[in-house]
Amino acid sequence: MKGYKGKLFGWLLFTLFGAKLNAQAINKYAVFFNSKEEKSFDPYCYFDTRAIERRVRQQLPLYDWYDLPVNENYIFAVSGTGATIKMQSRWLNAVVVLASEHELAGIKALPFVAEVSNLGYSEAKTALIDLEPLDKGLSENDLYTLQRQTERMGEKVWKEKNINGNGIRVAIFDAGFSGADKHPAFAHLHQKGRVIRTRDFVDKDSLVWHGSTHGTGVWSCIAGMVDSIPSGLAWDAEFLLARTENAATEPFSEEENWVAAAEWADKHGADIINSSLGYTDKRYFTYQMDGKSTFVSRGANLAARKGMLVVNAAGNEGSGSWSIIGAPADADSVLTVGGVEVCCDYHISFSSYGPTWDKRLKPNVTAQGFVTCAQQGGMGTSQGTSFASPLVCGFAACAWQYMRDLKNMELFRAIERSGSLYPYFDYAHGYGIPQAARFTGALNVDTLFVIRPVQGSDSVYVELIQQSLNLLPAGENAPSEELTADDLMYYQIQQSNGLIEKYYVINVSSPQPLSFSRSDFVSGQKLRVYYRGCLQEFSF
Repeated sequence: MKGYKGKLFGWLLFTLFGAKLNAQAINKYAVFFNSKEEKSFDPYCYFDTRAIERRVRQQLPLYDWYDLPVNENYIFAVSGTGATIKMQSRWLNAVVVLASEHELAGIKALPFVAEVSNLGYSEAKTALIDLEPLDKGLSENDLYTLQRQTERMGEKVWKEKNINGNGIRVAIFDAGFSGADKHPAFAHLHQKGRVIRTRDFVDKDSLVWHGSTHGTGVWSCIAGMVDSIPSGLAWDAEFLLARTENAATEPFSEEENWVAAAEWADKHGADIINSSLGYTDKRYFTYQMDGKSTFVSRGANLAARKGMLVVNAAGNEGSGSWSIIGAPADADSVLTVGGVEVCCDYHISFSSYGPTWDKRLKPNVTAQGFVTCAQQGGMGTSQGTSFASPLVCGFAACAWQYMRDLKNMELFRAIERSGSLYPYFDYAHGYGIPQAARFTGALNVDTLFVIRPVQGSDSVYVELIQQSLNLLPAGENAPSEELTADDLMYYQIQQSNGLIEKYYVINVSSPQPLSFSRSDFVSGQKLRVYYRGCLQEFSF
């Protein structure tokens, strides 16, 4: 009987406890406050000297309202309702809590609470690509990919000018950097003391050499070195490495970690943040990809406000049902990077499309979406906009070293202007791949071609003409065995408000005139055609 009573008591206890849990379901909420305690704040004690220097260089205040800590009395009052505090954000003047409905009611009744946002408490599988162990050397194709991923962006131009990211501090947010403390691709960085700080926001310690090799591959696309061949452009930059992701699951806490890491990166003097991370359909609706609805996008825009350049992967949803970019790539002040094929700068199938829900241009630029990068045990190939983003991040570090006086958003626009397609853009390629020669002014953009319209009463023909004004005959420029960037013509129909109605990319290695019916256009629309540096617009 004794054993039976014990079992009965245990069953009753479980039943009552379960009923209480059902009655008091726990959810996660962001609680935003309406004010801060105005007290003395010494930026020289709080910030790294590099953070102070960044503010001075960009003519920003040494600190502002966003830098002040969250009011401790507010935090204490929220905690007093019984809610569990998960994190706090100076920038957003908020705390993230776990709370029951009863506790939530108590929070909402507090006079200094301005807004409460339900963050849910669900989990979804991560979209990160973890890299497999490698036990073979690089093939000829792997080496070609390795060289192409930096040369296409102008590695030789930067090398001639002795530009390699020196003096630029880069923060990387990822799921872990497994093996990167001993990987030969990073030996030059460890030997020179280029890893300034590390922080694991998942386990709340400073150990980041575990969790996932995703961050290892990403880091190598910024600064890796393989037998004196760079796998990224900024191989002499400094680094702050943050583990913000749990690679097994993707609970909302990873957005909290992202914002906390951004404040940490700001405090410790980061110039650039690379985030090969994104949050989409398991958490949000497409209409929330407006750059201001999500917790992480709000944090990313505030990071830019602090003078940091935020570089983020567009996402790998291009061939799926979601298809568009995720957060924080949707943020207005984030340089969003899409992916293209190795051979020809053409959109790689998985790369997420723009524009944002509120019709802003995304992605801003592109880079190779298939790369050779560091893996556990060596080097190998992988794919994803996760690796296009750090390639552009490395370019940005070099560009900022070259023009150190630029403000972060001036650099943002300069990188867009350096794109291989600029001033043409579309929602798959942005402005194209950043070019060092365009950034430095070393590239002569004069084209050997002009684009001429021939307008009839019912039709419009667009001809590709050599500067000699002879039509380029098909027989004189037969298609190459492999498509190249020079073989692609881009054209689009643009609405009067600047939004793109339709856009196309075609192979014109054997060009024929493009033919359009006038009925394809309405008054106020433009036809924009781009080929090898030449852009022509035709208004209707």
